[in-house]
Amino acid sequence: MESLISLLFMISGSVALQQDVQAKLGADVTLQCQITTDERISVLKWSRADLNTDGYVYFYRNKRSYENYQHPSFHGRVKLRDPEMKDGDVSLILNNVTFNDTGMYECHVAVRNPVRSKRVHTEISHFINLTVTALQLDVQAKLGDDVSLQCQISRDEIISVLKWSRADLNTDGYIYFYRNKRSYENYQHPSFHGRVKLRDPEMKDGDVSLILKNVTFNDTGMYECYVAVRMPVRSKRGHTEISHFINLTVTGESLPCPQIAPLAHFKNT
Repeated sequence: MESLISLLFMISGSVALQQDVQAKLGADVTLQCQITTDERISVLKWSRADLNTDGYVYFYRNKRSYENYQHPSFHGRVKLRDPEMKDGDVSLILNNVTFNDTGMYECHVAVRNPVRSKRVHTEISHFINLTVTALQLDVQAKLGDDVSLQCQISRDEIISVLKWSRADLNTDGYIYFYRNKRSYENYQHPSFHGRVKLRDPEMKDGDVSLILKNVTFNDTGMYECYVAVRMPVRSKRGHTEISHFINLTVTGESLPCPQIAPLAHFKNT
């Protein structure tokens, strides 16, 4: 995803600020944090309180970053917007956000003040509450048509589970269920038997789109495409879960019932 969601904070003194940010699943988000330009940064810590026992989101001290202090889920996914932190910009870019990235982030900066200042050292914190929301598409289809419900993940991810479902039907089965390289028709809701197939059975390039045939008014509803993936060997992230939502509306008129002539008509002919 190319979209960047930005939030600007200007911090001075030791005031802690907080702001709410929303990002779409799979997008890149910029968590902005800035200090006054005449302060020299000695320590920068981006963290989340619920993850601190396992490492930081980003850690910098004495003119270098420390990846070995980083939480495993952020390896290879975070970077400073400006590696030189010019003009006090210590904003962080978080790539390809997942639902697990939802949480309260703290930007903590320890600075040495310039010689002319009476303050030798200052610590500054502000907080960003990040919420990751699911992708949703609205799709319309004519009664009786075949419709493609599109869903795609990045091409370098290995699919372990794929579930197409509708919340109002989940107690009776899935629309489509795939796990460990095979589909399971016995997990399927009866109304979809023989009416659904993957657009690409091999799911090349991460295409897990579903074709629903001969749609009826009963097919109207909110569909979820849920994918559990294993990351490639070169990635330090082991597992990711992704959901997309499609709101399908079936339009058109039902075919009128044929009119039956009254019995009197047949008697008179």
